[in-house]
Amino acid sequence: MAHSVIHLTQSRFYSPVFNAAVFDGPIRIYFAQHQEAMALQVYFRLQQYLKDTYANFRKTYKQHGQTVFLMLYPNQEAFENAFAGSAGPGVICERLGDDFVVGVPGPLEDSQFDGVLNAVQAILQVPQPVLAVQEMALP
Repeated sequence: MAHSVIHLTQSRFYSPVFNAAVFDGPIRIYFAQHQEAMALQVYFRLQQYLKDTYANFRKTYKQHGQTVFLMLYPNQEAFENAFAGSAGPGVICERLGDDFVVGVPGPLEDSQFDGVLNAVQAILQVPQPVLAVQEMALP
């Protein structure tokens, strides 16, 4: 896990704007401090959305040492800097070694939460331990 975090902080996905985080096993949500309320909403909605599969998800990813980094960018510019060339409107998921990075452009509106939840759900559907998907763009 520590290797994954170091890999993330040295990648194009990480930004100094991320000065806060929520860690829950294999899911790590990074955000700017002023986005704390939104980040907690994402976290709690994610737990509710995945309530039937969350425990299994945590166990599977922990066994394989994989992490899902959910990056809540404070604005479109920060999002586009991280996903240069592949940034479109909405949530984007890319691989970072064996891990996944889910990029979310902010500010996040209520209507956009489903896109975040669907991105994580799509990751859960990738067979373990061999993750065959190299990159996927999600709505």
